[in-house]
Amino acid sequence: MVSKILLKLFFTGLFIVSSHCSNLLFSQQDTLYYRISFTDKNATNFSIANPAQFLSERAIQRRDKYNIPITQQDIPVCQNYVDSVLSFGSVKWKNQSKWLNTLVVTCDDTNDVNIIRNWSFIGGLSQTKVSKQEKSNKFDDLLIQDKESILVNPHFPYGITYNQNHLHKIDYLHDLGFKGQGIHIAIIDSGFEKANELEAMAITFSDNRILSTRDFVDHDGDVYADHYHGCAVLSVIAGEMEGEYHGTAPKASFHLLRTEDVSGEYILEEDYWVSAAEYADSIGADIINSSLGYTTFDDSTTNHTYSDLDGNTTVAAIGANIAASKGIFVCVSAGNSGDNSWGHISTPADADSILTVGAVDSLGIRVSFSSYGLSADGDIKPNVMSVGHNCYLIAPWDGTIIRANGTSFSSPMMAGMVASLWQALPDLNNMELKRIIQESSSQYNNPDSLMGYGIPNMYNAYQSETGLSYLVSTNLKIHNVYPNPLKNEETLTLMISSHIEQTIEITILDDLGRSIHSIGFNLYLGKNKIDISGIKQMSAGMYRLRILESDGDMSHIPLIVY
Repeated sequence: MVSKILLKLFFTGLFIVSSHCSNLLFSQQDTLYYRISFTDKNATNFSIANPAQFLSERAIQRRDKYNIPITQQDIPVCQNYVDSVLSFGSVKWKNQSKWLNTLVVTCDDTNDVNIIRNWSFIGGLSQTKVSKQEKSNKFDDLLIQDKESILVNPHFPYGITYNQNHLHKIDYLHDLGFKGQGIHIAIIDSGFEKANELEAMAITFSDNRILSTRDFVDHDGDVYADHYHGCAVLSVIAGEMEGEYHGTAPKASFHLLRTEDVSGEYILEEDYWVSAAEYADSIGADIINSSLGYTTFDDSTTNHTYSDLDGNTTVAAIGANIAASKGIFVCVSAGNSGDNSWGHISTPADADSILTVGAVDSLGIRVSFSSYGLSADGDIKPNVMSVGHNCYLIAPWDGTIIRANGTSFSSPMMAGMVASLWQALPDLNNMELKRIIQESSSQYNNPDSLMGYGIPNMYNAYQSETGLSYLVSTNLKIHNVYPNPLKNEETLTLMISSHIEQTIEITILDDLGRSIHSIGFNLYLGKNKIDISGIKQMSAGMYRLRILESDGDMSHIPLIVY
C-alpha cells in the first residue's frame, strides 16, 4: 500500500528590530541570542584594492565579467569589533554578516549586554531568540510512493521524470548537451541527510561536484546527518538514474549549506540564511536555490505582516537582493500557504531581484497550496511556476523514486533549469537571464497574482537569444546528441528512436547553410545509436545538424564546435 504523507514547509518570518531597545534587563537568566549591528568597518584590516583577501578568484571573475564593483559591503566585519564583544566570558560567537555588518552571539549575563550596547561602534543590539525551544518539527514527512508501484515510462533517459522536464522543454537543452556543466549551485536548506550515500547522486560525488559543505547552525561541518529536506531538494536537480530518473541539471556542481534549525522558528535563522548567501557569493556560486521562507515565528511578537513583504524590508529579502546584486541568480520557493489564512508568498520570496517560483503539476495546472502574490509593493510574484505537485524526487532514506508536493520542489526544478540555460547562454548576466525566462513563459503578456508570468519554456528562452529552432517530426524521437559542444575530431553520437524503418540522411551545416559533412543511415524500428566519425576539420562556432527522413520531414538541432 502506498503511504501518503504530505510534505508541508511551514514558512516563518523575520522582522527588523530597532536599535533602540529597552534597558530593563536583568542579569543571570536563560541564555539569550542577540544580533549586534556595527556602525562601520573603519577598523578593518582588509581593502577593496585587494579583494583576493576575502573573495575567491571565481567570485572576482564574476564581478569582472558583469562589471560589478567590489565595495565596502564585500569586506568582512571588523575583527577588532568582534573580539571586543567576545572578550566577555558570558558571550559566545554564533554568526556574523558582512553584508549587514552584524554579529550574532549568545549571552547569559544581561549586565554584559548593557555594557556592550553603549560602546561607540555598536549601532544596535536586539534579542533574537531564547535558548529554550519547542521540539516541534516544522517539516512533515514526504508524500511517499513505493518505487515498485511507479511504472517507468519509455522516455529515455528520463523515465518517470519525463513529464516534469518536458513541461518546460528543458529536455531539448539536455539533448544539446546542456546539463549544467560548469555551473555552481548553492543550496540553502535544512540539511542533506544521506545525500552522500544515495545511488542517484553517486556520480555527483564521484565526479567531485560537491564543492563544499557548510553548517551555519551548529558549525559542526557535517550537513549529511542533520535533516533530509535538503537532500530531497538536491535530488530534483542532481539526481540521475539512467532510464529511470533525470534531474534538471545533473551535471552541475554544488555547495550544500545548512541554515535551517528544524526544531523551532526564530529570526535567528534569517541571519544564518544571509551568512550562507554571503558564503555562496564569496566562494563563486552562480545560482542560489532556497526552498525556505518566513512569515511567522515561535515568538509571535516578531511575526511579519503582509505589508512587510515589500521586497526590501525583511532581512531575508535584503540578503537575497544583495546576492542578486553580486551577479548570483537567486531562486526561491513562493511558499505553501495558498490554502491557509496567510495565503501570500513568504520572504525572501518577496525580494525584488530574485525569481520566485510557485507550483503546478506536470500538466501545467496550478495547485491550490501554492502561495500567491503580489508582493506588498505590487511586484509580480510569484514570477514563474514549475512542477511542485507529484514532483518526482529521490527518497533520502532509501534512494527510491518517490513523489512529493510543495514549492520546495518547484524552486529546485527551476534552479536546475536556469543552470542548464546559463551554460548554454554564458554571456548573459543573471538579470538578463531572468528576463528571457519570464518572456518565454506561458502568460508573459497577461501575468497575474496566482501564476505570475506562468510556465517557462526553456528552449524558447534559448531560441530567443540564438535564433536556433528545434524541430522534430512525428516519426522520430531524438534522445541525445553528444558531445555537444563537440571538439574537433571527436565522434558525434546520436540516440534516435524511430516509429518506422526508414533511411535518413544526416548533414552538418555551417552558419551559412553549407554542407560540411553528410552521411546516410538505415534506422530500425525503436531505438538506434548512430556514431559519426571522420568529420573533417571544423573551426569553432555554431553549426546545425539536419536529419532528413525518407518522407521529407526534417529535424534541426544546433551543434556547437569548440
